[in-house]
Amino acid sequence: MSDFLVRVTARLSLVLVLCLACLAMALPEARAALKKKQDVQLDETWNPHPDKKDIILPMPSNLSMAFRVVAVPASGYLWSMKVSMGVTDSEPDRSYYDSTYQTVLSAPFSAQDVPASWKASLPDDAEGTYFYYLVAKYEVSRLQWKAVMDENFDASKLNSSDARPMTGVSWYEAVLFTQRYTDWLLENHPESLPSFRDDSRNTGFVRLPTEAEWEYAARGGQNDSTNYRQQDFFTMAEKTDYGDYAVFCEEGTSHTPENVERIGSRLPNPLGLYDTAGNAAEMTLDAFRFSLGGSLQGSAGGFVRKGGSFLSGKEEIMPGRREELAPFLKEGVLRARDLGFRPVISGINTPAGDRPQTLRQEYAAISGQLPRSQDLVPQFAGTPARKKDTQKDALAAATPLEELNRLIEQAPSESIRRNLVSLRTQIEQTNILQARERVARIESLLQNCVMSLEAIRNYRYRRVMIAKQLKEGEKLLQRMKGQPGTKTIQQSMVELEKGHRDAEKATTRTLSAYRGDMQDATRLDEKDVQGALQNLSALYAGKDPYNARMTSNLQIVRRHYASLQTGKRLTDRIVLDDLVASQKKPQK
Repeated sequence: MSDFLVRVTARLSLVLVLCLACLAMALPEARAALKKKQDVQLDETWNPHPDKKDIILPMPSNLSMAFRVVAVPASGYLWSMKVSMGVTDSEPDRSYYDSTYQTVLSAPFSAQDVPASWKASLPDDAEGTYFYYLVAKYEVSRLQWKAVMDENFDASKLNSSDARPMTGVSWYEAVLFTQRYTDWLLENHPESLPSFRDDSRNTGFVRLPTEAEWEYAARGGQNDSTNYRQQDFFTMAEKTDYGDYAVFCEEGTSHTPENVERIGSRLPNPLGLYDTAGNAAEMTLDAFRFSLGGSLQGSAGGFVRKGGSFLSGKEEIMPGRREELAPFLKEGVLRARDLGFRPVISGINTPAGDRPQTLRQEYAAISGQLPRSQDLVPQFAGTPARKKDTQKDALAAATPLEELNRLIEQAPSESIRRNLVSLRTQIEQTNILQARERVARIESLLQNCVMSLEAIRNYRYRRVMIAKQLKEGEKLLQRMKGQPGTKTIQQSMVELEKGHRDAEKATTRTLSAYRGDMQDATRLDEKDVQGALQNLSALYAGKDPYNARMTSNLQIVRRHYASLQTGKRLTDRIVLDDLVASQKKPQK
């Protein structure tokens, strides 16, 4: 071997030795870094991002599950919030899957029903007309699943997958999880579940969410409701994008997720929920029906999957996207490695306590059984007959249905009684439809008032700006004093003066219309008006500048309505002064 080759071989050997030495030194650090990445702390398996608004329910082996309160505005137990679901930008070949449709949503618990531990998490005006359910803050993790479903569970033996969503389970197994978890809570911590006032039997329970419950919460619930008509995703924080909120297959990126990531690995939605978009797709309680003509149609099929997964594209992670999955395939029950779930806590609609009486009163009011101002419980078919009140019987019936009830009681034959009962049912249903239309008209009237204030605000701004332009024009004319271009400026000022007069006339007309609409509102049922105001509050719940102005206008409408109720006059000056004041200080 030549001297040159010997020297080269020696140098290569030295380099190899040094590389191996460096690698040996680096291996412990690499192994430590890998171990640290794989390690998981216990709180990362159930609440990696704690918040004071969280409601924490215990689980077996000293684990917990974090929930968030969902507040649904409604005018009563028999009324619901109308919501538009699905996606506005539906693909043509998917329009019958997930085009927008109208549905209703409410919840079983009032502020009087919930445990004391919930109180701090309710909206500021919780005693108003809100109804509540709880939704899990994260998808159920693998450790939480094992805590409920495994008999020999040991929470001390953690591995890196325990903080990931539980996937690969069937719809039936997810339902079984909710049953077993409820059983455990009732046996060990019954006080943690909501109950019903003066009802010693019924309680809240854990279950899968309905599609409406899931989608309302996934869109941000009471914290972001305006986006139902504006966009298919919830409002994102400034300088963030879909990838900041969802684990999914992003177009234009070389890296695609290979598995679900840990719960809470991205930013939360406006309600404080994590992973409602992407990561693991989620099961709902509902059977799938087609979306046609603004409502759900067709037979009840498989179950509805929502939210998309780490295998989904951007279009599939929209909260309104709807997918049908079969609970069974030919090879057996369906399980998927990208499909998990998050539970809700709900209750029945007909508990004992004072709820039956409240339901009867609400039904009497909207069906026409009683005058709307009368706070009495009507007599229904099948209830014990009232004692005769000769003085009352001598008087005319309070409502047509009250008179019809008397005729039913005095019917000379069973066939006539059945016909009268059928007639009463038809009248009640007609009255209910009319009641709903009445509330919708009231809401439209008050929304017109809100928009009138916005128009007045804009007219005033236009007048102020034109006045500034006229003042600047006068100064310019004084400086020019007959120089070329003076005539053009004068013509412009004539147009500006006309614009100023037009804006002033429009302001006067709109003020008059506003005061008239507010006077009309005072002649309507106060409960209906307050319910409509509540619905509008939810409508303008967004945080963007437009909704902030609408909320400010709505607060003025509330004050003017309350003032008119006390007999005070509402003048143009009061309206204008309140608008000016609302622009000078933030509205509470």
